[in-house]
This record gives sequence, C-alpha cells and structure tokens, in this order.
Amino acid sequence: MKRNKTISITKVPEKNKENLITDKWDKKLNDYDNYVKEYLLHYKKSLKGNTMSLSKYPYLKVKSESLNKKLNKGIMKKLLTKKQLIKVFNIRKKIVSACCN
Repeated sequence: MKRNKTISITKVPEKNKENLITDKWDKKLNDYDNYVKEYLLHYKKSLKGNTMSLSKYPYLKVKSESLNKKLNKGIMKKLLTKKQLIKVFNIRKKIVSACCN
C-alpha cells in the first residue's frame, strides 16, 4: 500500500504558507458566493409562495451563520487580502440590493 504524503505547514517555505492561506480564504469566499446565489434563488421563489424554498430556510440560516462567523473572524484577524475584502463586501451588497428591491 502507498502512504499518503502529508505536508506539515511548519515545513513549508514562508511564501508558500501565504499562498496556502490565500487559497483557503479564496475557497471560503467561493463557498460564500455560491451560498448567496442559492439563498437569493430561494428567497425570490419563496416570495412567490414556493413552499419548498420556504422549507429550506432553516438550512440556509445555519449555513449563513457559519460562513459569516468564519469570514468575520478572518476579517478581524486581518487574514484576508484587499482583493478578498472587496469580494466579501460585493457579495454582501448582492444580498442587500436583492432583498431591498
């Protein structure tokens, strides 16, 4: 059997550590963006009376709280790049503009 090679972050050069951290936050931002798209889809359907979309609200609420908690923690610890911060605020702007129209 082959053994899986795992790389310890302590043995990775400093520049690669930054790339690993940036990639991690990029993935979280993509998850957040996908969540917002799903949320807005169900939000609009629920306004039209779609009961299936309404039933997904508890799941979407838990997912929202989890993603927001992670992103806010990263923002407070200044782990996100400027480009990533702009993406977070643009995603949040989508929610506000869709829900206020």
